[in-house]
Amino acid sequence: MIYARRVTTGLAAAVLTGMAFLASVAPGAQAGPGRLAVGKAYKGAPPVPAAGTCHVRGVLPDPRCTPGATNPAVTQADIASTICRPGYSSSVRPPESYTEALKHRLMASYGDHRPMGSYELDHLVSLELGGAPSDPRNLWPEYGGSPNPKDKVENAAHHAVCEHDLSLATAQYEIATNWPLLGKQLGLGNPAPTAPKPPGSGPTTTALAAVSPGVPNTSPSGKYYRPGQFCPTRYLGKTIKNPNGTMTCKRPPGGGQPRWTAQP
Repeated sequence: MIYARRVTTGLAAAVLTGMAFLASVAPGAQAGPGRLAVGKAYKGAPPVPAAGTCHVRGVLPDPRCTPGATNPAVTQADIASTICRPGYSSSVRPPESYTEALKHRLMASYGDHRPMGSYELDHLVSLELGGAPSDPRNLWPEYGGSPNPKDKVENAAHHAVCEHDLSLATAQYEIATNWPLLGKQLGLGNPAPTAPKPPGSGPTTTALAAVSPGVPNTSPSGKYYRPGQFCPTRYLGKTIKNPNGTMTCKRPPGGGQPRWTAQP
């Protein structure tokens, strides 16, 4: 969501090897199954993957080079005083002098040869979701201008976290691993510009009556919920019905954020 501005200074494309990049991560900072790495604070020239070793996957960055990283100063317990506080993102955003130099180097890592102004240096886990501000593992040169389709997903996830409808850890992990899928789960349809919209994901004007009184069968964006999408914890056990079927808000067998589950 940041820094699409072109710079005119001639920066040297100095990059380190991929091995040096991974070796720079302190023990215990790497992500385990289902969680993300804890980010580091950098100034100057942080380690980045070697030139040409990173490859985007459609609208997603290379998970080996850009797995996402979180800000250790943000936890579920303090979201009210951090990410849910107005002005938080601006207060932790790294200076342009740092990001423009890093953008140049990461473009080399990804083998990007278009003009710098064609890319936005984006936080994979956005600042408003407690992403690491300056860690290269949480930044990549995203093709296209700003704002972009991912911004809507970031905003919807931020709203859900601050309303306590979605846990911080779930939002961080889901946006880092597959932000278009998170958008679907939050009721945004398919936000990825390269993927076709699924049938029935367009805006709706008439909502059907919900099975459980007082429970809406549409997301805040006005679209009908679909099986598999996240549902607010306060709706656990509640059942709704809409053109996408009858579904109940249930917690997955392995735990985690509740989802709308189709009923027979």
